[in-house]
Amino acid sequence: MYKFAVAVVAGFLLITGRGSAESVPSSAPSDQTAYRRAVDAVIWGMPIVSYNANRQAYFRDAKAKYNDIIWWPKGSGWKNQGLTVNTSVRYMFYFSNSKQDGPIVIQLPPAVPGASFYGTIVDAWFVPLVDIGVAGAGGKYLVLPPGYTGTIPGGYTVVRAKTYNTSALIRSIVRSLSPADVAAANALVARVKVYPLSKATNPPPQRLIDMSNIESNGLVHYDSTFFSSLAEMINEEPVQSRDLEMLGMLLPLGIEKGKTFAPNAEMTGQLNRAAADAHAWLIAKRTTFVTPWWPHSRWAIPSVLQNKGPDYWDNANYVDVDSRGLALSFFYYPTAKLGSGSFYFGTYADSQGQPLQGENTYRLRVPPKVPVSQFWAFTVYSQDTAALFRNSTHLTIDSLDRNVKKNSDGSIDIYIGPTAPPGEESNWVYTAPGQTWFPWFRVYGPQKGIFDKSWRLPDIEKVQ
Repeated sequence: MYKFAVAVVAGFLLITGRGSAESVPSSAPSDQTAYRRAVDAVIWGMPIVSYNANRQAYFRDAKAKYNDIIWWPKGSGWKNQGLTVNTSVRYMFYFSNSKQDGPIVIQLPPAVPGASFYGTIVDAWFVPLVDIGVAGAGGKYLVLPPGYTGTIPGGYTVVRAKTYNTSALIRSIVRSLSPADVAAANALVARVKVYPLSKATNPPPQRLIDMSNIESNGLVHYDSTFFSSLAEMINEEPVQSRDLEMLGMLLPLGIEKGKTFAPNAEMTGQLNRAAADAHAWLIAKRTTFVTPWWPHSRWAIPSVLQNKGPDYWDNANYVDVDSRGLALSFFYYPTAKLGSGSFYFGTYADSQGQPLQGENTYRLRVPPKVPVSQFWAFTVYSQDTAALFRNSTHLTIDSLDRNVKKNSDGSIDIYIGPTAPPGEESNWVYTAPGQTWFPWFRVYGPQKGIFDKSWRLPDIEKVQ
């Protein structure tokens, strides 16, 4: 998919207003209005469509209802087909709708020895509203509907959302995989509550759904159904002033607030083509959407995460729609404050600058004494889906795993490829032949050595 993405991008850059005249494919139809608008609609609408894809998986695959909590008590496996899922923490999700239920209460208990939480409440555009569980803190949060003017009781951290739909990804973090720490973490999870404020005097029993053996697919589909989802969410949510012009640009597609979206066969074909090409553009641009963390290093962070605005994509004079679409095509639930509880590094190339190919074998030597207060983890993802490789049982190497072999100096060699080198099964992560891939190297509880860059992660090396 990666090579196709690079090739197809040149074929439609001009059509989307992003390239030169030489880029126009000779077979392009004369009327490109719907196609152009549809490509831009994918990039602009990525956050809210990705949100809806996750919400629909919550309803469909987990059989959940608003305010239920779904979670992975043994850590996520490949069956959790979400964007760049972390397998080393126990994910917890809930979805709420304040148009249906009014203000929503989230109760998060404080950390205990051996167990803590870290998460973020977001709106339907994946705008981070507040980080929760930071530094082990608990709390009671009250998420208000857009424009709420009712009475606000005391005792809550008030969160004002601009959308009716809100959600949170909460990570249940264990100090170790010992039975005592896991039991403490499970007991803490059982104390998390999500319910309408109207039921605060007698909260309903919290429904907690174990997803360990359930396949759940919250990935966006890059075809005409993308636009059906976009139309659905536009009809559900209030119009924000920053989106008025783009909503006007959607009219040639048949997407208009308050109206049913029903494309004919010709339009559906245009939408299918535009969605596939937009996906190819997103994948190709992903590799240029980074800023190296260390000098002369392949490891980098998404460039947009260096913005200082109230939302990562907000600049003084514009909303960075391209960066927002790119970012949220391969991760979700951005934190309100990067580095407060975790920090991530990614790369798309080996030490020689070549794309990471699933059929090759690579080695990453993690230096000793990674400066973290909790743990680090290395996980790989398909470049095509930004999700875990399906059917893989070797997804992650992390510092919580006591079976990982260490070198005499305390460093750890991680091997990545389709098969494990002899004797290295405990230090091996699987990649699928014929597919490109990328990793996240996550640090939880990042310390000074991460931010002053005195500790450095070497580049990934291809093993001959």
